[in-house]
Amino acid sequence: MTALRVAVADDEALARQLVRRMLAAIADAEVVGECRSGDAVAALLASARVDVLLLDVRMPGRDVFDVLDERAHTPAATMPAVIFTTAYERYAVRAFELNAVDYLVKPIAGDRLREALTRARARIADGSAASVAAGAVGSLARDLGLRPTRLLVPERGRMIPIEIRAIDWIQAEGDYARIHAGSKSYLVARAMSELERRLDPERFIRIHRSAIVNADRIKEVRPEGSSRHSVTLMDGTKLVLSRGRSQRLKRWRV
Repeated sequence: MTALRVAVADDEALARQLVRRMLAAIADAEVVGECRSGDAVAALLASARVDVLLLDVRMPGRDVFDVLDERAHTPAATMPAVIFTTAYERYAVRAFELNAVDYLVKPIAGDRLREALTRARARIADGSAASVAAGAVGSLARDLGLRPTRLLVPERGRMIPIEIRAIDWIQAEGDYARIHAGSKSYLVARAMSELERRLDPERFIRIHRSAIVNADRIKEVRPEGSSRHSVTLMDGTKLVLSRGRSQRLKRWRV
């Protein structure tokens, strides 16, 4: 049996590593590339033969649905069988309506991955490998919206989803960010600027270059000298509000 040529597209290094490890245990699957952005997905599909694309629906760079739509409308292009991977379970039905091969909710289980690859092989065998109907990817992108309701974070060698509303604040740690949610914190390989773009500005405020806070968790704001303020959260965490970002708190003033 010819091995399926599989590409893994996910902006989380740990997520790619876990999927690659599961694929290594599947005899008829061969990893031919990894992508961490929409741009990388477009480049790989243009330069290599990919039978199956394991695709995270939210990645930096080009919108992945635009990439698929462009390829679906390119006459000479071959569409891979796409298996969506995401933490957003509620979009599974919509994905199947768009002729997706399968839809895996993170954290991905090994048996579900095997099942999805079996579906993909069958789709390829009957000549209908195109994973998303031409023209339909835009509607799925609109359904997904701009703001996630959950984030996938690493915990003890696995990936778990946490609710956005459960986040208290986010702290910069070099090129990484630490998400504080209740009594736990999670170090994620994401820049603060990326997280700021993805989070709802009506709920999350960048009060300092190294801190984003959930407005619902703010207990009080106090002046500290003539030009600085401090922000105290419900759990007692005290943070600095930079002078240049103080205007962003005005919308919550009475």
